[in-house]
Amino acid sequence: MSIFTCDVSWGCAAQVAAFQLFMNSVRYFPLAGGLLLVAWIWKKTATHRFRIQEKYPDATRVWFEVRRSFVTLFVFSALGVFSMMSGKLHYTRLYLDIDKFGVPYLFFSFALLTIWQETFFYWAHRWMHQKPWFKLIHLTHHRSTNPSPMAAYSFSTLEAVIEGLYMLIFIFLVPIHPVVVLSQALYAMVMNVWWHSGFEVFPAGWARGRVTKWINTSTHHNMHHSHFNGNYSLYFNFWDRICGTNFPKYEEYFETVTARRDAARSGVSGPNLPELLKTA
Repeated sequence: MSIFTCDVSWGCAAQVAAFQLFMNSVRYFPLAGGLLLVAWIWKKTATHRFRIQEKYPDATRVWFEVRRSFVTLFVFSALGVFSMMSGKLHYTRLYLDIDKFGVPYLFFSFALLTIWQETFFYWAHRWMHQKPWFKLIHLTHHRSTNPSPMAAYSFSTLEAVIEGLYMLIFIFLVPIHPVVVLSQALYAMVMNVWWHSGFEVFPAGWARGRVTKWINTSTHHNMHHSHFNGNYSLYFNFWDRICGTNFPKYEEYFETVTARRDAARSGVSGPNLPELLKTA
């Protein structure tokens, strides 16, 4: 592709910018918007039992998330242009020849980047919840106390920059191929949309399983939106568990959500969440 081979120039930068904006938009809006249209509107009756919070947010809130997502996509695209042009100037560790490090390294660097993102996100997320940074940076995202899939990228401009820094830092320090960058960014987007979906599909017992308890659930992040100060981690429940920042009743809350869902499948009433929510 010419964006990887073109020389440093304004014309090349324009090509890279168009590519970044297209790739970000063509992945995010069909993914988040498609989930919203199918699960929240078209198949709403069939999917309602999977809801974490039974009530749906107002349409005005969802439209707010859509507008903020546009801003985030522009920020992410700008960061992508900066990283690619920096690579052309040999300031980053981006490389194009897969044989330079071999195919196994592609998988290793993907895993390393994901672990780095998890660590960066947890500590940056906790920091953004401190005064005065919460109102300045993170409040925009937390206006969605009952998030829709479009809340995945509903950030303030400053938070969007911070969210994208994990990738920027990594490519300046660690050798990485563009295919890994694009693949991991897509993975991050898919998981982010899913954690904001408002639905729980994992089976009962997941949050307490010997192995599965280390993997986060949609309920885990939904609870963060409804309660704010806790459940800070991203893909894995490692940092929250070792730092004691899971909400004390996260596991009980998850079991209540799945019990209500499974009871609805059988056509009976399941447990309610309001009292548990007050003390979580």
